[in-house]
Amino acid sequence: MQVREKKSLLYLFFYGIITLFPSLWVGRVGIMEARNFVTAREMVQNGNWIITTMNGEFRFEKPPFPTWLTALFMKFFNTTTNEFVLRLPIAICTLGLIFLIYFLVKSATKNPELAFISGLVSTTTFMIIKLGNENAWDMFPYIFMFGCVTYIFIGLKSLNIIYFIISGVFMGVSLLSKGPVPVYGMMLPFFVAYSVTYGFSNIRVSWKKILFTIVIGVGLAALWPAAIMLTQKDLFISVMNKEASTWSNKHVKSIFYYFDYVIYIGVWMIFALASFFKKWSEKRSPDNKFFSMLFLWNLITFVLISLIKMKKKRYGVPLYILTPMMASHLIFYFINRDWKELVKIENFIIKTHTILMVTISILIPPMFYFKGYRNRHIGIIYLSFVAVFFLFFSYEFIMGFTKKRKIKQILFMTGFLMIIINISVTWFVEKYVRTEYRDEYKYLSTVKDSNTFSSIVYTFKDDQIENVWKVGQKIKVIDNFQNMPNEFFLLDSRKELLIKETLKSQFIIEKKDTYYQYEDDDKIIYLYKVIKNKKG
Repeated sequence: MQVREKKSLLYLFFYGIITLFPSLWVGRVGIMEARNFVTAREMVQNGNWIITTMNGEFRFEKPPFPTWLTALFMKFFNTTTNEFVLRLPIAICTLGLIFLIYFLVKSATKNPELAFISGLVSTTTFMIIKLGNENAWDMFPYIFMFGCVTYIFIGLKSLNIIYFIISGVFMGVSLLSKGPVPVYGMMLPFFVAYSVTYGFSNIRVSWKKILFTIVIGVGLAALWPAAIMLTQKDLFISVMNKEASTWSNKHVKSIFYYFDYVIYIGVWMIFALASFFKKWSEKRSPDNKFFSMLFLWNLITFVLISLIKMKKKRYGVPLYILTPMMASHLIFYFINRDWKELVKIENFIIKTHTILMVTISILIPPMFYFKGYRNRHIGIIYLSFVAVFFLFFSYEFIMGFTKKRKIKQILFMTGFLMIIINISVTWFVEKYVRTEYRDEYKYLSTVKDSNTFSSIVYTFKDDQIENVWKVGQKIKVIDNFQNMPNEFFLLDSRKELLIKETLKSQFIIEKKDTYYQYEDDDKIIYLYKVIKNKKG
């Protein structure tokens, strides 16, 4: 490996760290993260890493590999509450994805500069950053399946069995992260695209090695369900049937649902859109064949995931991985061009992109002033820091119109803009713009850090799993009052008078604490300390 390439990898590592890690503490824990965190917490507390539970009930809906990683970090850092620490596994895996992208592009094109650009663009892609900050199940399986595909691609070129073995391990952990979904959403489209672009001869020569990869992957993935089947066969089968039904009955969206996904590419969306004009983009690609494969891979993936009835924006992960690699071919082309070399449409693309960057840069300081400084959430020093940085970016991009800046500078400034946005803006938008800051009560999420409970927590209805995570322990549902302990905590959104009517004379409320249930909502929830009425 040459010194220049080592420097490129070091830069990607540095960029990955400053885009993925500073915001890990910011976002509130949603339902998918809560399920993962609660299940991992119970793994650590109960010591049972195979028969997974969530709030004391069996949890077989999702394979456990992401939860195993989370539980390992809980044990290593000796915490079951620190959300920054618990999001480290997904951030580290997403950082690994950037290097996988680099090695796939370099292996395919023998072009380290294009590989570096692809890594940099992916590192600064909005949805990769966002999902790389959420320890849910969505990113893990596709990262691992992308690793599987990367090593298959390298193996098909080198015919070295070791790459197929590594690929099999990636496949196994991918299947242990979300079952067969990434096979459908990433691996199957890859093989079709590869066969059409590079021909079937390499696959035919290596079919035994590919079969070996599949055997390793399926073999590894089968270990956990086999262990469950030995002890909880009927329940496991019923859960799998329910999951299969869910994919066709819940979150059903139109077949056109993912058509706007390029918006989520973020600052590179102009190039992402342009890359879909295949013939035009292919002529400007440094490697026509690889670009053609990426185009087909992306297109087939888009069609396949659009055919699935159940859709969410975060389910478009393979598109957020593949499209930046396509866009990188165009970005590489423009980086190596001067203004005078551009034809009319190329000039239009660069100027449209620059206008978008100027707009973003100019709008950020006023947002900090009106939402932050005037509301006393930030001081004059931080506001000045933001204003100087983003006005500097505005100036640099505006100078691009005068052609006193090279196109290369404009495009690299775009990547740096996204890095600075992630460092300085993401936390602010999450805390003060997307949500209204409220300080009358504490958030329920603070309870898990306070060791509040000396007795069991109950609720009157099957509680939301986010609340189970926020209170830091299991929450039991009250069926009747016959076998209730003499003292317990009750979590409920109803006011004290209604709770007293429900408790009747059997129990009395000793204490009440009020919390905001959600960080982005004014909904109030109460935590009552209830004791048995000795007079009742």
